[in-house]
Amino acid sequence: MAGKRSNGEGSVRKTKNGSWRGEIMDGYTPDGKKNIVRFTAETRAEVLDKLRAYRAGMDSGVHVDKKMCFADWADTWYGDYKSEVQPSTYSGYQYTLKALKKGFGDQPLSEILPIHVNRFLDKLSTDGYSLSMIRKCRAMLIQIFDAADSNGLILRNPARKAKTVRSKTKGFNGEHREKDAFTEEEVSRLMEELPDDLLGNSIRTMLGTGIRVQELLALRPEDISEDGSAIHVEYAVKMVNGVPQLGPPKSVRSRRTIPIPEQFCPYVRYLREHSGTPYIWTCPGGNPLYGVGSFRRRFYTALKNVGQVRKLSPHCCRHTYVTMLQANGVPMETIAALTGHSDIKTTEGYLHQSADTLAKAVEVLNGKAAS
Repeated sequence: MAGKRSNGEGSVRKTKNGSWRGEIMDGYTPDGKKNIVRFTAETRAEVLDKLRAYRAGMDSGVHVDKKMCFADWADTWYGDYKSEVQPSTYSGYQYTLKALKKGFGDQPLSEILPIHVNRFLDKLSTDGYSLSMIRKCRAMLIQIFDAADSNGLILRNPARKAKTVRSKTKGFNGEHREKDAFTEEEVSRLMEELPDDLLGNSIRTMLGTGIRVQELLALRPEDISEDGSAIHVEYAVKMVNGVPQLGPPKSVRSRRTIPIPEQFCPYVRYLREHSGTPYIWTCPGGNPLYGVGSFRRRFYTALKNVGQVRKLSPHCCRHTYVTMLQANGVPMETIAALTGHSDIKTTEGYLHQSADTLAKAVEVLNGKAAS
C-alpha cells in the first residue's frame, strides 16, 4: 500500500514486514541520477514527520547531518559542557549520560522523534528508575538536542515536544520514595530510638537543622558552638568521579549560621565533642573526607534498625525541617534563609502538608459561616 504525495514532497508506503518507508528526492547525484533519501519507521505518522522535517531543511537550507549518531554527539556535548558547571556537577552528569547513550546509542541524531523520547522515559519508569532520574534524563536530552539544533545538526528539538514526567507508579526497587517529609510519628520514633552515637545524633541534627548531607560531612568541630546552639556552614563535600572533595556550599546563601532549637542542642554538642579530626565525619586512611554514598548507606541501615519508618533519603530530613517550620507558622522568607535557598520557590517545593495539618488549618473557619 502506497500513499503518493505531491511533487517534491516524497511518498510513503507500507512494507511487507509491516513497517513504513518514506522516500523523497533531494536533487541529483554527481552522475546525474536522482538522489533519493529514504526513511523507515514503525508507523506512517513517524515517517511523515521525518519527511516533513527533511523537507523543511531542504527549504531553509539547513544542513542536517544524517550520519551523526546520538552517542557521538552526546560525548561531544559533554566535553564542551565541562567549563559551564562545577566539577562535582560535571562528574555527576556521567551517570545520566550513560543512561541516555544506552537508550539511544547509534540511532541517527536527526531521526529521533518525540515519540522515541516518550518511549525511552516510559522504559526508565518500567525499569525502576526514580522520578528524579527520569526528570534528569529529560532535562539533559533537552540540552543535548538544543546544542545539536544550534550547530545545525537537527531541525528541531524532539525532547522539548516530549511529555513532562510528573509521577510514576512504582518506586526505585519497590522501596524508594520520591522526596517527602517524615511524619510526626516517624520523627518521634527516630528521635527516641536512634542510637546515641555519631550516626544517630547526626540524623537528629539533620532533622533539627535542615543541614544538607554534603554540609554535614564537611563540618569541623570548630564549626559548632561549644554549647551546641549554632552551626556555621562554610564548606560542603563534593563528589568528583566518586572521590570526596572539599568545596564551597551549594550557593552563596548556603554559607550561613543555623541556630539550633534547644531540644536539639545536646545532639549537636555531641557531634562537636565526639568528632573526628579534622572533620566530624573523618574517613580513616588517605582522604579524610567521608563520602556521601557511604553515609547514605549507613543512614538507610539506621532507619531499618529503628523500624516502622519509611526508607526516605537523607535529604528528606531537610524536607521534614522545612515542613515542620512552616506548619508552626514560620514565614517562608525566614525558612529560605535558614536552609540557604537562593529562591523562595525552591523552599516552597520542600513543603509536604499532612492531612492533620490541613485539617487544623481549616478549623479557623469554625463559626465563621454563621457570623
